[in-house]
Amino acid sequence: MDKVFVHKLEPPPAAQPPGGGQAVLPRLDLVRRHVEKLVASAELRRSKKLCQFLRFTVEEVLRGHGSELKEYAIGVGVFRRGREFDTGADPIVRVQARRLRSKLAQYYQTEGRDEPMRIDYPVGSYSPVFVSRTGTPAQDLPAESPIQARPSAAPRVLAVLPFVGVGNEGSEAFGEGITDELIHELSSWAGIRVVARSSCYQFKGRSEDVRRIGESLGASALVSGSVRIEGPRVRVLAQLVDAESGVNLRSSAYDRDLGDILATQREISGELSGIVRRQFAGSQSGVATA
Repeated sequence: MDKVFVHKLEPPPAAQPPGGGQAVLPRLDLVRRHVEKLVASAELRRSKKLCQFLRFTVEEVLRGHGSELKEYAIGVGVFRRGREFDTGADPIVRVQARRLRSKLAQYYQTEGRDEPMRIDYPVGSYSPVFVSRTGTPAQDLPAESPIQARPSAAPRVLAVLPFVGVGNEGSEAFGEGITDELIHELSSWAGIRVVARSSCYQFKGRSEDVRRIGESLGASALVSGSVRIEGPRVRVLAQLVDAESGVNLRSSAYDRDLGDILATQREISGELSGIVRRQFAGSQSGVATA
């Protein structure tokens, strides 16, 4: 399993080992050397702005300012936007962050496949993390590093968007019930963190790129859907979407008699939450119909 390292404090200069020889470089220097290899790579060397994005964000983390790496700060610091920079109207930072993630992924699959470490940008964050690949020799990544390890299996962040009512009267209320039941069900599971209802409901009735919604909410995946009520029947369509790529990971359809509305909502949300849990646990993507 890869190990993730998060920098905390700037180290003192590396000491010369007893008896002479070459000093062991502190990990901060290894990170900076790795950044220089990245900006000189075929994937990045022709993109000046992406190189600036990479250098700026890495240095901010190494200086202990990772928590300050917000969209506005990067827009002003890297892309020379003025004080009036509106992150909602100008998506430059989000667009370039996606490009940088893609370029880095390509580099580590090709030119950098044998690198002892890699730099990742988690979805929903502009603060890079430094990952030591399995099997790295101890002398290359010394234990006496100020960069402290933390578990790499961080809980996934999921957002449940309000289900849209597209049928007769009652569809919207039924959809809100499904949404609330799903948030309740998913919030009880270890390994999944669910974005608060109030944060998700700001996107109700808005048609936006799911990748932008994911970044705004800090979510790696989104659940969305629609509800249609026709007479005594209800049809619910639901999708699980990867928030970084915008790819639909799973789609499910549910046709039920209305009957006891609360019981029907609980039944459908229970089945949906089970699908999401299996998907997050690594089950294969597919299409399920219930």
